[in-house]
This record gives sequence, C-alpha cells and structure tokens, in this order.
Amino acid sequence: MTGPCPVVAHIKSPKPVWAIAALIASCLMSLSAVAQDRGAVRDSIPTPSVIGPVPSGNAADGSNNHTFFATDIALASHGYVEEEFYLEGRANAYDAPIPTPPTPPMALANIVTADVPYRTRIVVRRPSDPARFNGTVVVEWLNVTDGFDGEYFWVQSHQYLLRAGYAYIGLSAQDNGISNSNTGLKTFNAERYGSLDVTGRGGECCTADRLSYDIFTQAAKAAYAVPSVLNGLRPRNAIGIGMSQSGTRLGVYANYIHMRAPIYDALLIQVQNPVLRDDLPTPIIKVLSESEAREPSLSQAQPDTVTRRSYWVAGSSHGDTMQRTGRNGVRLRDLGLARTPNDACGPNGSTLTRSRVPFRHVLNATLHHLKAQVEQNTAPPSGPALRLSSQASDQVQRDSAGNVVGGIRLAHMEVPTARANGVECGNVGAWVPFSTVQLQSLYSTHEDYVGKVRAAVAASVAAGFVLPEDATETVAEAEASIIGTGQECGPACLNRSHYRTEWSSTGLLRETTVYYNIRNGQPLLDAADRAHRWTAAADSATGDVAKQSRAAAVEDLRQYVAALETAQASGNVTPTAAGVLRMQADAITKSLTP
Repeated sequence: MTGPCPVVAHIKSPKPVWAIAALIASCLMSLSAVAQDRGAVRDSIPTPSVIGPVPSGNAADGSNNHTFFATDIALASHGYVEEEFYLEGRANAYDAPIPTPPTPPMALANIVTADVPYRTRIVVRRPSDPARFNGTVVVEWLNVTDGFDGEYFWVQSHQYLLRAGYAYIGLSAQDNGISNSNTGLKTFNAERYGSLDVTGRGGECCTADRLSYDIFTQAAKAAYAVPSVLNGLRPRNAIGIGMSQSGTRLGVYANYIHMRAPIYDALLIQVQNPVLRDDLPTPIIKVLSESEAREPSLSQAQPDTVTRRSYWVAGSSHGDTMQRTGRNGVRLRDLGLARTPNDACGPNGSTLTRSRVPFRHVLNATLHHLKAQVEQNTAPPSGPALRLSSQASDQVQRDSAGNVVGGIRLAHMEVPTARANGVECGNVGAWVPFSTVQLQSLYSTHEDYVGKVRAAVAASVAAGFVLPEDATETVAEAEASIIGTGQECGPACLNRSHYRTEWSSTGLLRETTVYYNIRNGQPLLDAADRAHRWTAAADSATGDVAKQSRAAAVEDLRQYVAALETAQASGNVTPTAAGVLRMQADAITKSLTP
C-alpha cells in the first residue's frame, strides 16, 4: 500500500457512488496485499527467548508464589489454560514523542539506542483444545497507571474471548508495573520477578519506557515463532490492544513504530483518543467512553477512513463498574485491602459512581469486526458521534435527564434508568439511578420496560455494535430487574457504586455473579434475583410484610451461598471469586438481619 486510504465518512465529492465504491474496494484489496506480506514482515523481526511456563502456586494460600493477578475466572471450566512466561531479547529505543502531538507525524521514529537487552513477562490464556482456537491472538499492552499491571481489556471482554476461542497475551511492557515500590511485580514477589528489567542495564540506557515498543512487537513475534507460548497453537493473525495510558502508547506505536514492521494485523485503542496518521495501512478502531468527551480529546476527533473508526459509547465512563468489579477480587488477594481503595465523589462521597452502560459489549463487537476485516476484508460499521454543545460548562449536549445526546446508544441509554455522566467524578463517571416516581413515569409496567429494552437491544445488534450473545445478557438483566413494578429499591437492593468489604447489595451481587462467567451458574443468578425481588418488597413495605420479605431474601441468600459452594466444588468458581461472592452475600444478609 503506497498511500492513504480514502476518507469514507462525510464524503463531499462529485464522484458517483460506483466510483466511491470502487475506490473503497481498491483500498480493501490493498489491505489484503498487506496481509499477504505478513510472513516476510514476521521473519524480519527478532524472536525473543521464552522461558517457561513458570510454575504458579496456589493463589489463595497467601504466599504470593503465583502469577500476579492470576485470573479469578475459572478458566478450566471454559476449556482454557493460564500460563506465565519470561520474555527476553534485545530491543531498540526510539525518539518518538509521548503523547503523539495534535498534528500526526509524516515520518517514522528514529532509533537512538540499538540492541538493548530486556527481560519481562507475559501472561497467556489459551484454549486447551486446539480445535477451539479461532486463529487470532490478542496482545494487551498492560496498563500501569496505578502502579501495577492492569489487564483492563481482559477484564471487560473475557466472556467474549472465552466463548469465541481467542488466545490472549497480557504483556508487562513498562517499568512502573514491574518496579513500583508499593504495588509492582518486584514488590509482590522479588524472587519470581526480581530479574525483570525493561529499562536497559538497570536504567542506564532507556528511561521513559523507550524499549516498550519493540517489546510489544516481539511479544507478537513470540506467539508466532515460539511454539511453547501457545502450546503449539498456530495463530493466523494478531491484534494489539491498549487501554487508557497504554492506549496512548499504542497510539505512539501506531504512528511512529508499527509501520517499520507491521506484525499486528489490527489495533484496538480503548478509552484513549490519540491523533492517528492517515496513511496507516493497518485497521484500527478507537472505542471511546463519554469520559473522553472533553478537551483536548474532542479536538482530536478524526473522520473515519477504510482503516480507521472511532466509536463513542454514550453514557459510559473511562473506568466503569465492570472494570472495577473485574479487578477487585485479584487486587484484594494480591495487594491487600489497604491498596484496594473505594471511589469517592461529591461531598462525603454522596455522588454515586461508575457507569453501568455495558461498554464491554461494544468492545466485544469491535474485536469481532476487526477480526472480520483482517480475515474477510469486511468493513466495520461507522459509529455516530456525540452531539457537541456550545455550553462552556459541558462540551456535549444533554437531555432533560442529564444524559448525553448522540453516540452509540445501547439499551441502557435508549431506555434509561439513571443519570449517567462520564465526565463527572473524574474518569469513573457518575451513575445516579432515577427515583421510583421517575421510573414509573417512563415505564408503566415491568413488561413495558422489558419490551423497550428488547427493541433497543435489537437495534444495537442490527447496527453492529452489540453481539447477539451480549444482547441476551442485557435482556436477562432487564427481566430480573424491578423497573416498572413501582417498588422501592433501598441501599441493600440498589445497584450503585461498587461494593465495599463490609457492604453490598442484591443488585451488585447479580452484577458480580455475571462478571464471573460461571459455567452452569443459573442457580446462582436465580437465587440472587429472588433475593433482589424480596429485598425490594421489604423496602416497599412496613411492619410484618417488610419483616417477612427480609426473611425471604435472607433465605434466598443462603440458597445462593449453597449454590456457590456447589459451583466451587465443581471447579466452576475459583477460590478468589467464591470469597468475593460470599463476602457480598454475607454483607447483604447482615444488613437485612435485625
């Protein structure tokens, strides 16, 4: 491919439709030619040495002799295996700026220091049965903003990765996740991780993570060239992913490094909006939350091209409830309660945080589209932009309920039950449920509400922003709710903020149970849903009726714990997950018991 693909969104051109279609087809053929050259590109990239798998002990025994943040999803029950490896090789340091400036580059970065040794680690999650592998390996550039390796794409999209047969690699590319004195890998287990070094000779060479780009390239090469990494699975393509801070670095990688040796067939940037060069031949999609709808991010919005898309998800937040839910258990286990703080927003923590809009569903659809574009030259859909405002206080338009106008509107925004604001409360956003009076004015009956959710979900599936399996999850959530019943939902019922170790609610219990993707887990969901309805009934009544309803909720929570014990004994729930879920059920039971 010798030049940029044409801009296809908002085309103002005298060319007839057939000419534009021919131009797009030509560009897609060029993409196919690029894909055919991947083998030669891969051969040109140095192959790192791979050591492992590194034995991992019992994550629940408190010894820290295990893979840091070993997943608390019961992988074996889904036919998956987790392994950790050391990765070592030699990388170049570049003069690429961080972040990419507002004007995208026309040239690639220069090597400033060559052939620098490094040693890091990767975490691999792969199908145990080769027949389950769908041919695509995703490599997540782990986020180190909080001083540890945050695997936030995995947290959001693990359900899709597992059901669709992807292989996953989480890469420690940056020093803060390795050497942070409070939460880094070396602090977690000096014997296991003490030899890791991504700075070059102990920092003499390459500060500012300048080796990270070649390390990211070589992680993909290891998946292709070293059979032990995927236990003999042979990937057809690789997709690189970065979230927030690591999404910034992925933008730099795409603009300045990737085109030297484009080993990644597609790139996905999550909740970060770097300016990207127009001549990038590799498909790339930025999936953006409402939190990015502020300057300078808004000024960096770019039109779609054949290889570039931007998806703005209305009502979502940079760090939503699923991101928090997904890291709570492993963070409590590996870092402890003192290093697992709660959100605080508004006077005395009065503003409820963390959007419930399922941002992960758009992420899943995005990865699905990138895989189709790589393998079948199928163009992904274009996403609508958020509507901008002339108000100085807020840069996007909002409706009478305070919710943003425009963007990709999932059922949670099309059929709203709360005020969602992604730019409030920092990057975690606000989520303030409507009152019962407001809900009754919107939805006359529960059936009315569920019907509207079904219609909204069907529209999202038709538009290509939600996969059918994820649509089913949203409908089930609506069916289990009390929206449209006229019942109250108090502190022990309402799904709000995130749990604390001493407090939870039946709404949060359901949400966390869904996160853990429990095989044969319907008995747990059924018990949680019954407890939720009884808790709402208690909140809506007084006297003996309220007392009897609380007692019924407590009984269903006991049944939930019994089902949890069965699921754990069957290997469908990990000890870490079981501890989190039991802690929530116990906290709710305590709040309902006089």
